[in-house]
Amino acid sequence: MPGDHAAARNTTPARGVIDELAGVFAAVRTALADFLDLVSLEARRAGVALMWMLACGIVAAACIVSAWLGLMAALVIGAVSLGFPLPAAVIVVALMNGAAGAALIYRGIGISRDLLFSATRRQLAGKSRSVPVAP
Repeated sequence: MPGDHAAARNTTPARGVIDELAGVFAAVRTALADFLDLVSLEARRAGVALMWMLACGIVAAACIVSAWLGLMAALVIGAVSLGFPLPAAVIVVALMNGAAGAALIYRGIGISRDLLFSATRRQLAGKSRSVPVAP
């Protein structure tokens, strides 16, 4: 019976090491799963931002084309009639379309910040998110 007691003592440290290794692997697996969840969420966010950029670009292109057509119509009307009120009105509409197109392009550039994966980069660098402190 004394040999049985020694055998039990020899298996206990090995089981403890195996349990610790299993715990380490579980922690690594959890950290990797959390990291992949973060990458997945940021990829989805980047996809939505890209969709909005494309939509804004298409609408901006339509506005710029209509501005060009408006300016061309104003030139034609001005050349034909030489009257000031009608071409002036068409030019104002064309300039408004151009301003709307420029605003949409500016908005698309602003949305592009969502394509930088900032939270993933912060996670890889080991930095915490800086929260501004109110005075």
